[in-house]
Amino acid sequence: MYGKETMPKPAAVEPLVPPEDSQPLVDDPSHRALYRRWRAQRFGELIGQDPIVTTLRNAVATDRIAHAYLFVGPRGTGKTSTARILAKAINCTDREPDGEPCDRCAACVSVREGRAMDVIEIDAASHGLVEDARDLVMRALTAPAELRRRVYIIDEVHMLSAHAFNALLKLVEEPPPHVVFVLATTDTHKVPATIISRTQRFDFHRLSEEDALALIARLADGAMRDGESLLDQVLAYAGEQVTLEAVREAVGLADEATIVALVDAFVAGDAPAALDRIEALVDLGREMGQIAEQCEEETRRRLLHAAGDPTLARRLASILRTLAEAATVGAREGRARLALELLAVEGLAAGEPLSAPRPLAVSDATPLPMPRAAAPEPAIPQPLNPQPSDPQPAAAALAPDAAALRARWPAVIERAGPAIKPLLAACRPVAIDGARVTLAFPEERGFMREKVANRSAAIEQLLGSVLGGQWAIECIVSNVELEPLTVAQALTADPADPDGRALLEGVLRITGGELLDVPEVR
Repeated sequence: MYGKETMPKPAAVEPLVPPEDSQPLVDDPSHRALYRRWRAQRFGELIGQDPIVTTLRNAVATDRIAHAYLFVGPRGTGKTSTARILAKAINCTDREPDGEPCDRCAACVSVREGRAMDVIEIDAASHGLVEDARDLVMRALTAPAELRRRVYIIDEVHMLSAHAFNALLKLVEEPPPHVVFVLATTDTHKVPATIISRTQRFDFHRLSEEDALALIARLADGAMRDGESLLDQVLAYAGEQVTLEAVREAVGLADEATIVALVDAFVAGDAPAALDRIEALVDLGREMGQIAEQCEEETRRRLLHAAGDPTLARRLASILRTLAEAATVGAREGRARLALELLAVEGLAAGEPLSAPRPLAVSDATPLPMPRAAAPEPAIPQPLNPQPSDPQPAAAALAPDAAALRARWPAVIERAGPAIKPLLAACRPVAIDGARVTLAFPEERGFMREKVANRSAAIEQLLGSVLGGQWAIECIVSNVELEPLTVAQALTADPADPDGRALLEGVLRITGGELLDVPEVR
């Protein structure tokens, strides 16, 4: 054991002095994002959540603070801001009679500036393990360091593991008197009922559109933080003059007239007009996922007013389904433009233009000769669904061979609904084994196999209605070529265009190619 006189003296350490020309890091409010600069700091500044504000303010004023709260609602609706204001109000030393925090005392300032040691914010998405929960429990048992009460704000609480929830359960039910929990989540279904039953639940709602910034509010879908971020983006683009055109340009929207004209073309089956609109929007730098979403909104509006016209309503419903997929899955996977172009050219939603008196019947079509098969490549079948346990014996007896089924494939596609028609058009039947049909996709379209998995029951039912009997399908990716099956596929349904030039020009516009004597593969 060393005495004091034998302890070595610490070496002198010269302080770190910044260079003369360096600038200190200052948290300049003018450079913060809008949602940070204008985050609500008092109950009275919260927008659109009046019942919640009234209840919490009264609870603070009457000193009836619950031990645990559950804030539920979409992102950006004020859950975290409300939790921080509640932490202020609980610990404020100069609180107003109605429960409003002063936002001036030392406690309020420390919470506002994020340095209050007794207001602990935890992101459950990155601290959701049982070890994190146990550490929280141990810390909660200690007395507050500087404030009256310690407030734990656990964001995205539904991300906690099952074991972490179990570790917190007893503490949330009976916390020490100096602890208050505020649990925030966007997905209450993943929060155990045992936790929910031990909290006071408040549901936050999206904001309504009331003022001249209705377009930004609609794009934000009622989320205040998203709306402020969009406004920040528009201000960076257009300066202080926020106009409707500036919002559209900043976020890549098309004007309403263009969207109306594009939907008109979809409804009328006017492929050239629709493709011209799409190409023009691409040239303007518009984001196709956003365009699909705008078209979806316009089509939905029309559908709600088409109840008196069943034919038009069915047409709009089919278009709407395709647009919804383009705006979600297509936008996420970068194929929104392709989905819109397919909707224009292949008529996924309509079957025939509304102006056409009669579609070209399948019986009018003459099968084209099958091209010589490409050099065989090994392809391992990958079943997408199990074979029916007891397929009808009649299916095998009536089963055509693969060549005969390919000849009847146009009839199968014609009978298909809009959801599975593009899937069937993108593959070919290559083999039949009893009651099982093998469908082959080109390698370029291998991603469509997954979509077939979700539609296999409908496809099998369709085969039964066309061929009779009961069928099962499996799907492979091979070197199959998507040859045109019939002359009908090369012709438009418009009798005034017997050479099908409109459709051919539309296909060429999509592919950027030229007409050749080889089958088209996209």
